[in-house]
Amino acid sequence: MKKGPSKRISAINALLLTVVSLLSVAAIAIPPARAASALLPADQCDAEAGSEHDLQRNLAFRPVANEDIRIGIALSACREAYNQGSGPRQTFELARVLHAAGQRGQAIAMLEKAVEGNHAAAMVTYAVMIGERGDHATEFALYQKAAAAGNILAAYNLGVAYRDGIGTLADGERAAQWFERASVAKDNLGAFNLAVMLDEGTQIPEDNRKAAQFYELAADRGNVDAMVNLGLMLESGEGMPADTAAATAMFSQAAEKGDTFAQGKIIQPAIDTTTTTGVEPSEQASLALPKADRVK
Repeated sequence: MKKGPSKRISAINALLLTVVSLLSVAAIAIPPARAASALLPADQCDAEAGSEHDLQRNLAFRPVANEDIRIGIALSACREAYNQGSGPRQTFELARVLHAAGQRGQAIAMLEKAVEGNHAAAMVTYAVMIGERGDHATEFALYQKAAAAGNILAAYNLGVAYRDGIGTLADGERAAQWFERASVAKDNLGAFNLAVMLDEGTQIPEDNRKAAQFYELAADRGNVDAMVNLGLMLESGEGMPADTAAATAMFSQAAEKGDTFAQGKIIQPAIDTTTTTGVEPSEQASLALPKADRVK
């Protein structure tokens, strides 16, 4: 079996399936924002907690990854900005900081306020949290609203919802459409999940040639699972002419990123000739694991 599809993600943490705390509350004891910068609180909040997944982000500042949030400075600035009546963007950023500090309850409260202000990135994160509580209908509705506003994570999560029947009836065609929209916006998980659907052919017609194209797209964007699956297709000639050298190159890329399955593919044990001597070619071929048994 090739690497399976990925699940829904949030704007607070676009890499994990569940929303987790990244930094401890103890890190809050850092000098306040004004000691570090002459920026106004709203701008300081944007500078310290802007998300790359927020289309409404202040483009004057670089986005900040969750693990890079300086909690003390960001919390001081974003709280002051919020108290001064700043907009939904800073409210969403305050939610990011609070969550990074381990204050999940307060983070959810701030997300609710940002959602009331029609902030798309907040809708996606709040939708994931609501979904974890079991309210999938509201989760799905928020994804739809955020996707209509152009949010890429919402488009991806709609693909997952339609594929898995989360808050709606499962619909492979619509799932594929939303994954493709996310892929066009350079989302590697959208490309990977669409490739898996085309590869498996259970919810949409199987198309190995197109599957290979989307695996390649996702692999070029750094998706390790796509590298492995593309390597398997190149190895077997599935959807394209077999190319052992290209397959090995794919496995090598994935292996360099720590994928143990790929590492095993490029470090093959020596063939035991005592067990293969005299075996008919057709029988020897059966010694290789079929696609369905290739698990990570």
